Amino acid sequence: MSSDNSFSSYTDFVNSAEELEKIAGVPLPQIIDKELSALDQMCRDFIAISSFCLIASANPDGHLDISPRGDPAGFVQILSDTMFAIPDRPGNKRVDTFHNVLKDPRVSVIFFVPGKMETLRIRGTARISADPNLLATMTVNDHPPKLALLIHVETVFAHCPKCVMRSHLWQPDDWPDSSQLPNMNAMMVKHARIKSTPEEWFEHLKKSGELDLY
Repeated sequence: MSSDNSFSSYTDFVNSAEELEKIAGVPLPQIIDKELSALDQMCRDFIAISSFCLIASANPDGHLDISPRGDPAGFVQILSDTMFAIPDRPGNKRVDTFHNVLKDPRVSVIFFVPGKMETLRIRGTARISADPNLLATMTVNDHPPKLALLIHVETVFAHCPKCVMRSHLWQPDDWPDSSQLPNMNAMMVKHARIKSTPEEWFEHLKKSGELDLY
């Protein structure tokens, strides 16, 4: 596959909002009006049973990162109509989202509920909290997180279910066969040029505690 990032091989670019709306159409007024500035009870209920979300943030160069977060349903703490907290569990210690938030607090989050076609989108600003009282409320298996991302809600709305329906995301019988794809250990050995086998690397991670979930 070519690594050329030039757009010169392509034509008919859309360069204005007018062109875009002519092709894509204009949303119904109700689609715009559904955007809220705080969490109502339906939004709270959605977040309360969500077990997975994606957080988007921007680094100082303006490049975007998207980071997944997952935990038992209810892992996100709703603190008020305009504030919620997402715990940070043990990971690879890159903490890209946190580094980004230190420079640019703007974030977006999309929440998923397994089996639910709709998603919930939130945009706001974030800060990193090490408040022990807050972290204690997020304890799992006797392990509180070391940090949490506090997010102040600016806009929130339910997202159309069509993409989830088209992808058959929650229909296991329609999932593609992924058995031949490399696992994370194989990818790490290849991409980071580690001089060991994937199996040796996995054993190293186990012994160093890098695989701990909590």
